[in-house]
Amino acid sequence: MSEALTVSAGSLTVDPDALDAAAGVLARAAADVATCGAELAATALDPALLLSAPLVPATGVPAERALAELLLGPGAAVPLAARVLQLSALLRTASLRYRAGEAAAAAAVQVARRAAAEVVVDVAPALAAGAAGLLAADVALRTAQAQDVVLVRALAQVAARGELDLDELTAIAREEHGRIDDRVRGDVHRTGLLLAEHPWLVQEAVATAPAVLQTAAGRSPLLGAGLTVLSPRLLRPGAGAAEIAGALTAVGGVSPLFRRTEVRVSPAAPRAVPTRPPRGIAEVLDGVAHQSTGFAPDGPAGSVGDRMPAAGRPEAGVVRLERVTHADGSVAWIVEVPGTQDWTPLPTAGGTPMDLTTNLRAVAGQPTATTAAVAEAMRLAGVGAQEPVMLAGHSQGGLTAAALASDEAFLQAYRVTHVVTAGSPVDGIPVPAGVQVLSLEHTGDLVPALDGEAARGSASRTVVRRDVGDDPDFAAAVADDPLVAHGWRSYLDTAALVDSSTDEALVGYRRSAGAFLDAPGARVDVFDYRAQRR
Repeated sequence: MSEALTVSAGSLTVDPDALDAAAGVLARAAADVATCGAELAATALDPALLLSAPLVPATGVPAERALAELLLGPGAAVPLAARVLQLSALLRTASLRYRAGEAAAAAAVQVARRAAAEVVVDVAPALAAGAAGLLAADVALRTAQAQDVVLVRALAQVAARGELDLDELTAIAREEHGRIDDRVRGDVHRTGLLLAEHPWLVQEAVATAPAVLQTAAGRSPLLGAGLTVLSPRLLRPGAGAAEIAGALTAVGGVSPLFRRTEVRVSPAAPRAVPTRPPRGIAEVLDGVAHQSTGFAPDGPAGSVGDRMPAAGRPEAGVVRLERVTHADGSVAWIVEVPGTQDWTPLPTAGGTPMDLTTNLRAVAGQPTATTAAVAEAMRLAGVGAQEPVMLAGHSQGGLTAAALASDEAFLQAYRVTHVVTAGSPVDGIPVPAGVQVLSLEHTGDLVPALDGEAARGSASRTVVRRDVGDDPDFAAAVADDPLVAHGWRSYLDTAALVDSSTDEALVGYRRSAGAFLDAPGARVDVFDYRAQRR
């Protein structure tokens, strides 16, 4: 496999002057491209052009198609300008970090976000109207294209037969106009693809949202009073994704939405029992995948490295612990936590704790039913206080793993030495330096961006980014369905690349995780537990 991995595990020494110069060049280029994009948009959305296109189908509709491709296509001007400007901003922020330090850079970014929030609040009505106008213009364009097809067929009938077949034209018109909804949905889908290609847009929106709410609250006493009651921290300087999530979970105190519940944990019948300990990160994450309700085995063995036999889909809410016993009698534990399995905002008795409520509470930095379930499963399995523990998870599972690894009381009870996350928004979680963290992220995956933080490696955290565009098959799959970038199958492929990488940071992580991996004379026992809300 030839996909490139970008590994971030420490800091670099660079020339701030060079960063500033490069940022200036990029910013000027972005401005030029954005100007072209704005002129194209004004031309494409001109009502006169849209409404006249069906009257002159030979020229009008092809012109609209060409303009639509320039606006919505893969090399569209406005998205290109946004990408270039984003790179410019990253360079300027990096330069500021080198010149004035992390705190000063963060303060400058907050100033910029507050200014942006003022603009958003001021133009919110116009933005809403503009979005409606764009959708209406898109519908008009697709309608014009459908009319063009009918007119072209009518001309063909006259040329071939000397007369019109109205019944045939009616059928064609119904078919073409019946496709308008699908075509418009496809155009909206392209917006989703744009976000999938550039998750930093989501990251920046999340990061700026608190400033927008603070600005709106300052102008509306009623809104300000409501936010003060729900989440006072949201109105303080430095608020971020955690405070937004906290405001939402506060609703659980006065309604059934996002409310906190107790959890019941009981042993579950093991399924897909491994024949040996894992040999790498891919096999660790494969253990996580086997607990996911979206798991469906492929191939005769249904697992990475044929480590586990084929098995059907698992029950919801199952956490697996693998106890690895080495030839010298030493023991290590791998705790495998799947991602979100239920998207309801209404937690109910008997339901899985791996739901939307847990997502919000985890981002808010609050205790969750899933963290409680994992802790109870470890107690029931008999994990020793001095036995090394690796916490591994995908999506919400990784968020749970990082949350536990940052919980002081949990760390006093268990010796967590390693964490593996895949597609998880964990950048804002303060995992102690003594815990080695490996985070896998895809450029097309929106979920890791939901914490509003930029992922950066450190001496104790290795961040691996895989660029979707480096693999044509991966890119095509994501273009067809953006959720593929977040899927566990894609992350298993990335983990396999991690296992085969010769990057110094990845080699070091694998070496440090040796207690959890297969070795001569090692054996594995599994303990499965099912968690349910009470």
